[in-house]
Order: sequence, then structure tokens, then C-alpha cells
Amino acid sequence: MKFSEIIMPPVVVYLVICLIGLLLPEGGPKGSGYDTKIWNLYIIQVYAIPGFLIALMVSLFANRKKKTAG
Repeated sequence: MKFSEIIMPPVVVYLVICLIGLLLPEGGPKGSGYDTKIWNLYIIQVYAIPGFLIALMVSLFANRKKKTAG
């Protein structure tokens, strides 16, 4: 069980969520400071970090099952 087999799927999930967040329009009224890409990336972390953790748990569980089966 290599480290890259475990960590790569969650990293891909994290990056996909961040890319989707970049495609969404910025929120907030113009000139309020909340209408920037940086703020958008900051807020998308609320969704990206739990997605990463869930994908990591699934990846660990799947690799554990693979290790015990073979």
C-alpha cells in the first residue's frame, strides 16, 4: 500500500472542488470586498476540506479492504 495510492484520490477531489468554486461567480455586492477570486477561494475551503477528509477516509477504507483481501 503506497502513500500515493492513498493520498492522490482525495487531492484530486480537493482540486476539483476548488476548480468548481473558481467557476462560480463571486458573491456579495460590488465594492464590498467579497467580490474577489481570493475571497471566493477562501470560502470554497468550507466545502473542499470536508470533501478531502471524506475522500481520504474512503480511500483508507478501500485500501484496507484491498490489503486484507489479497
